[in-house]
Amino acid sequence: MKFIDTVKRSGRNLSQAKMRTLLTALAIAVGGFTLTLTLSAAAGARQYADRIIQANIDPNSVIVAKDKNMFNEGTVKPQEYSNDLAAIYGTLLKQLSQEDVANIKELPHVASVIEDFNMTAQFITREGAKKYTGTLQVYNPAQKPEMKAGKAPESLPPGSVLLPEEYLPLLRFKSAEDAIGETITIQIRQLGGATQARQYKVSGVTMQPALSLSFLPVGPYLAQEDARQAHNFINGETVLAGKVPTVTVRTDGHASAEKVKQSIIDAGYEARTAKDAQKLLNQIITVLQSIVLVFGLIALIASFFGVVNTQYISVLERTREIGLMKALGMSRGGVSRLFIVEATWIGFIGALLGSLVAIAVGTALNPLISDKLNFGDERLLIFTVPQIAGLIIFLMLVTTLAGLLPAHKAARLDPVEALRSE
Repeated sequence: MKFIDTVKRSGRNLSQAKMRTLLTALAIAVGGFTLTLTLSAAAGARQYADRIIQANIDPNSVIVAKDKNMFNEGTVKPQEYSNDLAAIYGTLLKQLSQEDVANIKELPHVASVIEDFNMTAQFITREGAKKYTGTLQVYNPAQKPEMKAGKAPESLPPGSVLLPEEYLPLLRFKSAEDAIGETITIQIRQLGGATQARQYKVSGVTMQPALSLSFLPVGPYLAQEDARQAHNFINGETVLAGKVPTVTVRTDGHASAEKVKQSIIDAGYEARTAKDAQKLLNQIITVLQSIVLVFGLIALIASFFGVVNTQYISVLERTREIGLMKALGMSRGGVSRLFIVEATWIGFIGALLGSLVAIAVGTALNPLISDKLNFGDERLLIFTVPQIAGLIIFLMLVTTLAGLLPAHKAARLDPVEALRSE
């Protein structure tokens, strides 16, 4: 019997026991459904992570610190005393001094160094408005902030700020455009108790995009020089004076960020690039994906034995038919192939059903998930033809393996004894 004839006949055999075939295929469909959603969620999460990195970290920049624990690596333990130690989020970490900043600027292919000051305003206000607290950010054009009004400048002029849109209603601005050119007051407080109020002109209004890495509201963006002056005043004569937890290095474009990173590490500092952040996010996604895949594989194992059981019962029920086929000249290989193809058909039907249901459910849920997780226009579940096709083929192979044992039993039946059976 030709292979195509075997495929057709096995299909007819399955159609004669529609309910049993459907129930067995549904068991495979459960595994297919779970695996399809898991793979699509992993693909969507990786794509989302890649876009987050692209939107928040300049590929030509390097984040530099003096303490590897700044990047949540290593074990925080008692350290030898140093004037560079300062408490960041309750943990003593080494800070970069102005001497360190100067050394980094001298390294090859370093175009600029932006100090990442860690500051909090005592309050932010304007005439006729209440006072509100907030952090103070250093403007970094490499991050390409999304603007609600005004344009993102290449460098922010001293005396001006970019105001986050969250402050518009708080400071009684009618709209983002209404805030442009207006003056706000930022008061800072020294650790010793003295205060200083400074006025800044709003040159633009920023909005937090869906791809932002920050989940907390941010404060106004200051020019580098303004941020340095505020930082020096706040820290006064303390050990934090003139020191920053990290700096952002921009390359000159003549060397890759990875090469500059290595030169920074050779100089005795810790450094991370966009690729490092991307790798970390992908590792987290892979761990979560593996956990969900385990449950899908458990369902698949149960389905595997379901196919074995179904096909084994089918062999027992069709003993006379098998004996007749052998008496008419069908070889052992032909009989075995018939039952293996039937098992493969079950895998195909189940995998196709599971994938189609997963695609339908995922397509319907995508907008809801994006809305709940503030993904904007991004979609968490991404279905691709190669991914679905690969999964269907994989499930067909699984059921093919499940059909080997029943097929072997069918092939070994003695035709005479089989024809005598009731």
